Amino acid sequence: MLVCALEKDGIEPEDVVVISARKINDPWLDKFGYHLAYPAKPRQTLLGQWPFISFYRSAARLIREAINARELSHVYIVNIENLLTNHLLLMTAERQDVEVALVVEGIFNFQEITPRNRARWRWVVKPSLARLLGLRWHTPVGHLSGAFEPGICRVVSFTEIGLKAPADKVDVLAWQPVRPSVVPDPRALVVVHTGLWQWMDQDAYLHVARAFVRWVERENFTRIIVKHHPHVGPGALEEMLPPHETWDTRASMENLASEVPAVTVAGTCCTALVTLKMLRPDLRCIDVGADFYCEAAYHGDHSVEHLLMGAGVEVVSIGRPG
Repeated sequence: MLVCALEKDGIEPEDVVVISARKINDPWLDKFGYHLAYPAKPRQTLLGQWPFISFYRSAARLIREAINARELSHVYIVNIENLLTNHLLLMTAERQDVEVALVVEGIFNFQEITPRNRARWRWVVKPSLARLLGLRWHTPVGHLSGAFEPGICRVVSFTEIGLKAPADKVDVLAWQPVRPSVVPDPRALVVVHTGLWQWMDQDAYLHVARAFVRWVERENFTRIIVKHHPHVGPGALEEMLPPHETWDTRASMENLASEVPAVTVAGTCCTALVTLKMLRPDLRCIDVGADFYCEAAYHGDHSVEHLLMGAGVEVVSIGRPG
């Protein structure tokens, strides 16, 4: 999405400074003028944030230099809940000549994700931590993407279906379908893992995982290929699946769209199901459990179902436990 936005805005990669908010191993990052890499996989506990202190200090200095640069014309952020993106939005308020765009990062932007969806300790600790790091901080009060913030001029997305953003800000940069470079096997399944297990209790997640396995077994696939999430572990589902192989790649599913070796791709609350259906309309993309995980993980917000079904993804209901 960032690459598409840069191309539309006529900005060359060598003129861009990138600060990663996640550990991303992708060769395309080498094309940019400077890349400050996130040092490790993100951690969800308070004490787990300690190893990242030096990274945030370096990022704060880099942001200060960038904001003071006369040549700065565009800023692209992915949300306002991260210490750095929150600080960046506040800093750019002093530069009326700079356009701030929000780059859609995934399903998150199509759900009603607000502070209640995050651990309370984050909102207690972040103001003090921001001051310690020399960062400005404003606790978000609405959607954590920041799409409704007055400082955000534009929301760059691959679709407007169900997008949580003011209509007059939305800038859809639609992806064109790609041709398959391999013949997909109609009896094979690609499972795309997600980090959904982080947002619900163990019993609830196990209900989703067991239902997913039952669906896989009913479909009677002859080959199962697992694609891991690039940033988080697979949760309990990995060990519960029938015998399978791993698609050993760090590339995103979007970049692998032409190479998908199966007709069917399935997951739970996964952006790739939507983007793959757009890039490869010939694929059968399946979401398992939205009726339940929307209740268990997202406080009853069923917004994601509008995106999934609007994009042509099949939604398999699993009901409640028992």
